[in-house]
Amino acid sequence: MGYTTRIGAHNANSQTGGSESSVRSLSDRLLSSPIIAAVNTMDMFEPALKAPPKSLYLLTGNPLTLPEIVKRVRDAGKGCLVNVDFLSGLNRDRDAIEYLAVHKVEGIVSTRLDVLKAAQTLGLFTVQRTFAIDSAAVMASVKLLTQFTPDAIEVLPALVAPKVAKRIHAVQPGMKIIGGGLIETVREIEQLLDAGIHSVTVSNERLWLI
Repeated sequence: MGYTTRIGAHNANSQTGGSESSVRSLSDRLLSSPIIAAVNTMDMFEPALKAPPKSLYLLTGNPLTLPEIVKRVRDAGKGCLVNVDFLSGLNRDRDAIEYLAVHKVEGIVSTRLDVLKAAQTLGLFTVQRTFAIDSAAVMASVKLLTQFTPDAIEVLPALVAPKVAKRIHAVQPGMKIIGGGLIETVREIEQLLDAGIHSVTVSNERLWLI
């Protein structure tokens, strides 16, 4: 099966069923494309805005630039995830999350549970970022699910996401898994999607194919 055929089938499966809640609606919007364009620097923003992926993952920005960035993403009809751990000029607290919510950010990515909890109470889509550096780190991430349940989990590096997903799904069967980091080829994306990973975050512009 070719790349675009695989992705098309993945999109169809992802969009099956109606929207049962605002969180489900946000999930459908933000994760509607298997490839999420990760924007690490402002030089990448314009290409990402014009690229096929329907969602952008911002890992850059500050209080002065973010409102216009988010507005342009929305005007382009795309979803916007923001990793608050990488923003400058904002504390990692509820005030920062309220600021982002006021400016129409739809989803928050962070390694910090307090930040994600604040985002969830404000009705934002929450993605817990976890680094699967060894078995102990994976076990700790799974244990955190007893304290807080995000809407999705981003696993880094992406190529270990299928193995980590099995452990996560043993505790949270319906959890959406996003693979991120060190994705270099179309084949790797295909393998991740075939293994059940919901979406992948990709900063390599030549892989922003759909």
